Amino acid sequence: MPAFARLHPFTVLAVAAAVVTTTTALGTWLVTLAVVLTCLALAAAAGKLTRLAAAALAILAPAWGSQLIIHGLAGGAGEAVLASAGPLRITEEGLETAAGLAARLSVLVVVGLLCALVIDPHDLVAAVDLSPAPPQAGYLVAASLSVLPRLAARQRAIGEAQALRGARIGRGPVGWWTRLRLRSVPLVLSAVHDAADRAPHLAARGFPPRTRVTRLRVVPDSRAQRVVRRIALAAAVVAPAALLALPALLPGGDA
Repeated sequence: MPAFARLHPFTVLAVAAAVVTTTTALGTWLVTLAVVLTCLALAAAAGKLTRLAAAALAILAPAWGSQLIIHGLAGGAGEAVLASAGPLRITEEGLETAAGLAARLSVLVVVGLLCALVIDPHDLVAAVDLSPAPPQAGYLVAASLSVLPRLAARQRAIGEAQALRGARIGRGPVGWWTRLRLRSVPLVLSAVHDAADRAPHLAARGFPPRTRVTRLRVVPDSRAQRVVRRIALAAAVVAPAALLALPALLPGGDA
């Protein structure tokens, strides 16, 4: 990812925040579709299209289904009834509400996943450490980014150990529940033990440090990127407020 590697992590996050807030405030299908397609094109350029599409679909599919059930089927709001069966009604207003919420959620998920895929975690931790943020923030970011891969590897090791001991898990929903029940307890206990084991080592090294430490990893930055970050952060706040207040300022708008 040579193009993204030249960008500061804070620049990517600031632009992503401006895009999400502005797109959410606009709430139009064309802008939402344009943002999603742009994210997919950027992911393809970075060689991350398959991972982005799979992760986004895994997150959005159940979310879209829940929005459809809550607002489209069981909401009951609206008078334009398209179909009904007992207490369930499919209304035009409910489908529009579900579609609007699904579109806003799609932008948030796709943009967030793209940031997670293109930002180097080590660069992000180094950027946090080099920023005016407290030293504890860098450790919290590093721990948060590494906890999921560590837990995934640990649960696979637990599953392999249980399989060697002859644990019968089965298939289908019953097998999934059995697998979850057998792996959850040792996984939680190992995580607690890891946290307790890490604490004295951090204390022995004087964490948090009294002075700013020197990092060997340098994160590329420039004056232009700092200007872009300021503009993006300002746009993330000002643009949604202006878009939401614009209808009231137009002639004939609500006061």
